[in-house]
Amino acid sequence: MAVFDNSEYRQQRLVIDTEQPTLDERSYNLVIGGVVLWGLALNALMATWLREPILQLNYTAVLIAYFVVSLASTALVYRSDSPALSFVGFTGLSLSMGLLLTFIVSAYDGGSIRNAFIATAAVTACMISLAGVYPTVFLRMGRSLFIALLIALVVDLLCLFLLHVDFSLIDAAVVLIFAGYLGFDWARAQTYPKTLDNAVDSAADIYVDIVNLFIRLLRLFARSRED
Repeated sequence: MAVFDNSEYRQQRLVIDTEQPTLDERSYNLVIGGVVLWGLALNALMATWLREPILQLNYTAVLIAYFVVSLASTALVYRSDSPALSFVGFTGLSLSMGLLLTFIVSAYDGGSIRNAFIATAAVTACMISLAGVYPTVFLRMGRSLFIALLIALVVDLLCLFLLHVDFSLIDAAVVLIFAGYLGFDWARAQTYPKTLDNAVDSAADIYVDIVNLFIRLLRLFARSRED
């Protein structure tokens, strides 16, 4: 799920670039998995070994840097035809996500973080497996998932800024939506020509799904421990 991943761009990804060698299915999927793990490893490193210096930074400045770097990195990932440039963009996206995630996870206890991590891994494995078995079903979900996410985010913002309440039901809905996006993005990745650049681009889609899923699950587990 990407800001710059519009229908025109998806059509471009479907065009076979004769200058890029194609990978076999196993290698293609291993590259996707490896790139996703690279991003998540950077996040884990930042949230553990670099936690203290990051938390000393001004949060407003971090938030601004997050949006600027994320947008620039995402544009580089999805607009570049070079695997190397796409990987640089992905790394920039992961670093910006890592800054924000470090601030987020610092507000929660270790038990909630551990449970959210395990649940995220389980949901990811489950949805990718299901997408591999029923790709057509997931490929039909794209528009519905986008509309559902848009509605959920609008309701979330209204509740937060107008009603000053934070409903766990919205987090649960967003968890289901991003679980669906995981299956959708994996199934969609298999429809593209299996080039190295498409593998990196698809990894970015899945990485963003996983991070958002983790954040919402973290909030749900933290609430359950408070009750």
